[in-house]
Formats: sequence, structure tokens, C-alpha cells
Amino acid sequence: MEQTGGTLSTMEMRKKNRNRVYHLLVTQPQPRTRQELAKELGMSLPTLTQNIKELSEMGLIAATGTTDSTGGRRPRLISAVPDARFAVGVELTRRHIRLIAVDLLRNELAYRKYKRLFENSEAYGRDLAEYLEEFLTEHNLDRERLLGVGIALPGIISPERNTIKYATTLGILSDTPEHITGDIPYPHTVDNDATCGGLGEWDQDDQENMAYLSLGYGVGGAILMQHCLYEGTERRAAEFGHMCIHPGGKQCTCGKQGCLEAYCSSACLSEELGISVEEFFWRLEQGNPSCRARWEEYLDDLALAVSNIHLMLDCKVVVGGPVSQYLPIYEQTLSERLRKLTPVQNEKSYLAFASKQSRTNSFGAAIRYIRQFIEQI
Repeated sequence: MEQTGGTLSTMEMRKKNRNRVYHLLVTQPQPRTRQELAKELGMSLPTLTQNIKELSEMGLIAATGTTDSTGGRRPRLISAVPDARFAVGVELTRRHIRLIAVDLLRNELAYRKYKRLFENSEAYGRDLAEYLEEFLTEHNLDRERLLGVGIALPGIISPERNTIKYATTLGILSDTPEHITGDIPYPHTVDNDATCGGLGEWDQDDQENMAYLSLGYGVGGAILMQHCLYEGTERRAAEFGHMCIHPGGKQCTCGKQGCLEAYCSSACLSEELGISVEEFFWRLEQGNPSCRARWEEYLDDLALAVSNIHLMLDCKVVVGGPVSQYLPIYEQTLSERLRKLTPVQNEKSYLAFASKQSRTNSFGAAIRYIRQFIEQI
């Protein structure tokens, strides 16, 4: 019988204990004996044994060997089954579709990038669904274990994560119905790409406070504080790309002037010079003076943005997105610029770069389903 006064019912307590066991094995995935688990969780052995039995029957944990014995039978080691479930993350960009499969331990199971120009059309939606099926088949991914498909794109998404409100870099200027995702036969949601990138990076970083700045064809971001994603009243928080860094400056796709996106998008390094981003950095390495001058301006603007974000939020700033893969070798020169802009002397470094670089957005889109599954066990 459920108890009153705010106490948990027997069923609720059993679920909470089961979740504690599973959460530990998934988030800290080294094998453990029952005795070790009981000690870490402060749980009695009979209660732990019942939870292990339930999780084993669900196919979520398994015995993975034995450890040294202190007398008698060798204790069995227990671990989470990584691929008991998985999720797929999809990133839609102007020219490509990226897909990644991620298991319950956040391991990458498969990845593929398709070349496909974005279209706000039913044909594009059909191709997206076909690429997904091809991806699952090609990598022998069991559809019965698929938790869902998270879709990341550069735009403003409805609170229900089922409608694209607008995405100027993709040419979407008003609500887009489900024809982009309607042919996908699995649970799916759409989300902002930079939000997904922030989630993907934060999930690997022990959940300390951080701001995520995504540098791609568009510039966006995410704010992650106190174990939560801060999305804002209208889910438009962290639109870092549209903060003004040069009043009256270059025209931005949003219609304003001087936005960060007009100065630090990947297009600033490619389309403005009539070359690809890869070609830009190749020329930069060869000492091309035009590319060198453009890059120095880019680093100045990026440092100003990172400094402003840090001053407002007082946390680590992680730079991700396609451009981030080229930044680590310039970390020292970027840090020197940041020191000149930082009013607090001898402040420790707050700059970091995304670990998964161009895959972070699709990885983060999949992580939403992984986190939801773990929380509800």
C-alpha cells in the first residue's frame, strides 16, 4: 500500500533502488562484485540481489567474469550490457547528413556521413529515412533495441521538439511540418544542433557548469548549469551567434549587423574567399598572407566572444562545431588574446575544445534518448 506524508510506496522504493544500481553500473562502468555494489550504494545484500535479478532479466546487466577469492567461491563481477539498447543521432546541415549510433555506455557503435543538399521537401524526408535504414542495416544494428532517433539541425525548435520554427541557414523561415521527419518509423525528436552539441560534450565532462559555443556554417551554443540544460523561456537561450560584437558591422543572416555569426561562422573562412574550409586551412598552413590576415581577425573576434560568454556565465567555455577541429594548435595564441581581455588577473584557463569535434552534435542528439532510458529504469 502506498504510504502518505510524502514517503515512497514500496513499488516506488523498489524502482528507485533498481535505478541506483543501474545508474552506478552505467555511469561508472567498471565491473563490480555484489559486495562492492552493496558497499558503494549503502544497500543490503538481499535488496541488491533482488535488483540484480530484475536488471538481469531485463537484459541490462550480466556477469562478466570473476575476481580473486578470499576463501570459497570466486565472487562474480557484474557489469552493464553496453548494447542492450542504443540510440541514433542525426545531424542535418546544408550539404550533409551525419548519423551516429551510441550505446548505453556512450560508446560510438557506428558513424556515417552522407552528402545530401538540404531541401525543405518530402523528397528530402524520404531520403533521410532511407539513409537511416541503410545505416542500421549496414552496421547490423538491431532495430528492436533502438530507443529513438534524435535529429539535430541549426534552427529554433518548438517546445515539443517536433516542429522546426525557423532555420535561416537552411532556408526555413516559418514552421515546417513533419514532412522532413515523417517517414522515420521510430520514436524521433528534432532539436537545435548547438544544444545537442552542448549536451554531447557535457555528458562526457562529469557535468560541471559549462557554456558551449558551436562554430559551423551557423554559430550557436548551449548553457549547462547545476546538472541541467538551461533553454530559456522560449527555448532560445545561448544564441551566442547573434550577440553583437561589432555594432554597425557586417550584415548577419538574422538581419542585424555586427553579430558574432557574421564574423566567426565557417562561411567567413570559405565562402567569402570562394574556397572550402579545408582549402582555407591548407593555405593557412602554407603561409598564404590573405588567409593569415583573415585568420588573425577571426581569432580576435572569437576571443572577444569567448571572453564575453565567460564574463557573463563564469564557467568553462567549450568551443565545438566543424571549425573546432582546426583550433587546438592555435590554443596558445587564443589564450593570449583571452588573457588580455580578462579583467581578473591570474585567472585559470577556462577555454576548452570539443572532444568529438564535428560529431558532437549528432552524438548529443542521441544522448537525450540514452539519458531518458537510464533515468526511467
